[in-house]
Amino acid sequence: MVAGQGTMRIVLVGTGMGVVLLGLEAGVARTAPGALTPLVSLVPVALSFAVGGPVGAGVAVGLAVLGGAVVGGASAAAVLGVRHAMPGLVLGVSLVRRLPLPLTLMLVGATSLGGLVLLLWMYAPAETRPLTFLQQELEAQVADLERLPARLGPGAGAAWVGESTRLAVSMMRVAGPAVILVSLLVVALANYLVARVCLRGQGFRAFAEEAVPDHLVWGVVAGGAMLVSPHEPLVRAGLNTLLVLVPLYAIQGLAVVRHFFLRAHLPRPLQGVGFGLFALQPLLLVGVACLGLTDLWADFRKIRRAPRPA
Repeated sequence: MVAGQGTMRIVLVGTGMGVVLLGLEAGVARTAPGALTPLVSLVPVALSFAVGGPVGAGVAVGLAVLGGAVVGGASAAAVLGVRHAMPGLVLGVSLVRRLPLPLTLMLVGATSLGGLVLLLWMYAPAETRPLTFLQQELEAQVADLERLPARLGPGAGAAWVGESTRLAVSMMRVAGPAVILVSLLVVALANYLVARVCLRGQGFRAFAEEAVPDHLVWGVVAGGAMLVSPHEPLVRAGLNTLLVLVPLYAIQGLAVVRHFFLRAHLPRPLQGVGFGLFALQPLLLVGVACLGLTDLWADFRKIRRAPRPA
């Protein structure tokens, strides 16, 4: 009887999460807050796996994909499965295995990127390669940005809007791939935080102990080497590589800052103000990323020298 009740609970959890995912895709996405849907769209599958295991996740994904096929056809079901189910499962596995936050973001982001490439391959015009189609979409976004100041017309903030638009256009032209990858990392981070709130009290590691995998430093070395290359394609590749790594090392740097805050017994309101300043000032985030990179050798928290349990 107990085993049967446990199975029924898992099925109910999976069913509920599948309905939530289907609602996010079919209902909320058509309303004004639809732009915020990706920030929570991975949570249902992740929670169904964390609470109900593979069976719960299978029920959630199966129900959502079946519902998507009924509502929007095979293409909608494929999009739902690739965009939400695959990275959601990776997020759920990462939560269950208690993987470090930076590694979790890398895995979820890479899965989302793979799903994006797969969708481009499935739905790009037959005569257009997926990456070429993506480049065309980026160029269309850049063109829309360039027309933005003209659409807004003259006004008190016209100069500021024009300068911001030029900066954004330059960034998209030079570092378009990094912008896409960083946006995927941000989406993964938002979903991770929501899932962690839902699973609080489950024995996750403290934020002050988060760390980037040590071997990722070779990506920094490779990016820096390409950045000083005389060949422009290599320079762009190095710049994009470093821009993608900055958020990951910024997380490690913020974890180091959190460690110092705890050692100094700084009140939580002041800690919140400090982290808010980091969030509002991009240059401070770059400095924090450098602190996170330095932690690889300085080991400020002594987490790499801690004795391993037998």
